[in-house]
Amino acid sequence: MPLIAIIEKELRMFFRYPLRVFSAVLVGIIFLIQFVFFGQAVLGGRYSQLLASSTGIGDYPTYALIGYVLWWLSVSPMEAYVWGIRRELQRGTFETNIAAPIRITELLLGLAVSWLIMDSVLMVIVFAFGVLIFDISLTFSILLKSLPILLLSFLAFLGFGFIFAGLVMMLKHIGPFAQIFEFAMLFFSGVFFPLNVMPRAIIEFSKILPLTHSITAIRGIFVGKTYAEIASSITWLLLLVLVYWLVGYILFRWAERITKVMGYGGY
Repeated sequence: MPLIAIIEKELRMFFRYPLRVFSAVLVGIIFLIQFVFFGQAVLGGRYSQLLASSTGIGDYPTYALIGYVLWWLSVSPMEAYVWGIRRELQRGTFETNIAAPIRITELLLGLAVSWLIMDSVLMVIVFAFGVLIFDISLTFSILLKSLPILLLSFLAFLGFGFIFAGLVMMLKHIGPFAQIFEFAMLFFSGVFFPLNVMPRAIIEFSKILPLTHSITAIRGIFVGKTYAEIASSITWLLLLVLVYWLVGYILFRWAERITKVMGYGGY
């Protein structure tokens, strides 16, 4: 199947260079450690009663680790669309792939799934490191209950990523813009600090980001909440999956029509 072939190609290319894998893991760990210790310095210790009363999790390393890992995985589909397509354009192979007997949506999904697998491997290592070094309580039940939330979050950003895919085809290089958006989500989704300390307008804006709700839901699972107790976050995720896929796919098809006139080749 073409989809499997694309995934296999991307995985082979990534894991072919061990130093690249090692550096990606190291960067992930360094970012995690610096944010955790910075947060603890601001809060005056590992545990914060204020954080517990506002989010349900008073242990800051647990709070930050969940947000950080989810952020990395959530931006994975966008990274695949932006940098995967850009790389094919640089190599001059994107137009050839378009001419091949494979739908462009299948090509994009192959890129997104393969990048998600790669980022999942990296984040499993970073997450395990964080759990061990910060002595975070974790059970198999928590991991199992978190999987559906992760899937919904990924599906939402997969649909949203189609917008970036269309922009890349038209404009060729939107990497800086995509990175601004990705790092803005650290701020708008409450990755390292609670959103309730932010202005009301930002709190309302954060609701259109799937990451906001997936973080809230999984943090709730970590403190023992049931699916019924995090139903609001799950409902938001389901709604955003539908909205992002609809809007993203429509805008992508519009961008594709324009790109057919402009030409796929060149960089």
